[in-house]
Amino acid sequence: MKRIRTDNRKRTGFLKKRSSESLMLFLKGDGDLSDILPDYVPLSKNEDVVKCANIIADLVSSMTIMLMKNGEKGDTRLKNELSKKIDISPCRYMDRKNFIFKIARDMLLHGNSVVYPEVDGMYIKDLQPLEQDGCSYKKTDSRYAIIYKGQVLNPDDVLHFVYIPDEKEPFKGIGQKDAIIDAAKMLTQASTTKKKFLQSKWKPSMIISINADAEELMDPKLRKEVLGSYVSDTEEGEPWVIPAGEIDVKTIQPLSLSDLAIQDSIKMDKQAVAAAFNMPAFMVGIGEFNQNAYNNFISTTVMSIAMIIQQQLTSKLLFSGDLYFKMNYKSLLQYSLEDTITLIKGMVGGGMMSRNEGRCELDYTPVDQPGMDEFIVLENYIPVDKVGDQKKLNQEEKQDG
Repeated sequence: MKRIRTDNRKRTGFLKKRSSESLMLFLKGDGDLSDILPDYVPLSKNEDVVKCANIIADLVSSMTIMLMKNGEKGDTRLKNELSKKIDISPCRYMDRKNFIFKIARDMLLHGNSVVYPEVDGMYIKDLQPLEQDGCSYKKTDSRYAIIYKGQVLNPDDVLHFVYIPDEKEPFKGIGQKDAIIDAAKMLTQASTTKKKFLQSKWKPSMIISINADAEELMDPKLRKEVLGSYVSDTEEGEPWVIPAGEIDVKTIQPLSLSDLAIQDSIKMDKQAVAAAFNMPAFMVGIGEFNQNAYNNFISTTVMSIAMIIQQQLTSKLLFSGDLYFKMNYKSLLQYSLEDTITLIKGMVGGGMMSRNEGRCELDYTPVDQPGMDEFIVLENYIPVDKVGDQKKLNQEEKQDG
């Protein structure tokens, strides 16, 4: 259960003014400090932090989850009901895309994600993601326990995805909280300042000095009458005709967001948040796209989270020692069509891929024609098992003999 910090006791008068319902939500774990402290913004509700977490979670959830089996000549992919369950419909009320999205998002924002599996004998019926706001983690004598809304859960009975383990209690994750807390606070303050600045009425573009008594100008009606006596009859675009010496009109340049350097500050803080997530700045709209930086981001940051997910699925859901789950990160890498075609032609021409496998890489359907599933080499597309039957090789052997 969440606790209020002791330094909040000094603000008891303030807390009493808040509704008891909000306080009870916080104490039960169904709310957060924003329910009782209006200026508090948790990381999970910070716009820029959530945006970065959503981008990474969207990429992680776009990977296909494959069931693999170890073999003497290499690992092979299995397609059965188990692989279909995990990759298509792991949860009864959401598909794999949204299921993995929630897990990855909770890992990034909270450091932990817990899934409760429903089983029927040896069969997996359903995988239910739990609400992170209702989860807490308590260390016991030999291990730890997960407490979910007052119910104690054994870690062996659930899937617990941990992202960036805590230094003192490594069984629970801390996420990116420590790395982004300062930048998130600055972004929140900049957003508040920007909102108040745009709503402020102290931004006149013109000041008119009128030769009149101060008492007259203090009355709004008299002030409008004095101003209207000079400008009310003037058509739009028509110059004002005013007596010399009685009115002095001055135009001023009001402060802008550029003058306050808010935009530069926001840009720097967004870059800091993106850097904390090990994300290229162009992913949050700053700078231009870079293919190498993007592919490195997929191979490191995104794949790191995918590795945690696939290892937890393997260790908790599979009993056979030669089976494991694998998430296909290669489908997220960005290459030009020309580079992809060159790679496929090289793989096919080198006997490492059949022509039908090459078609599948381009999302073309297989062709049921002779030779399309054979592994061929060289420029004349000779089957691999007939490479030694070439006439030029036989002639060279006769000459050597």
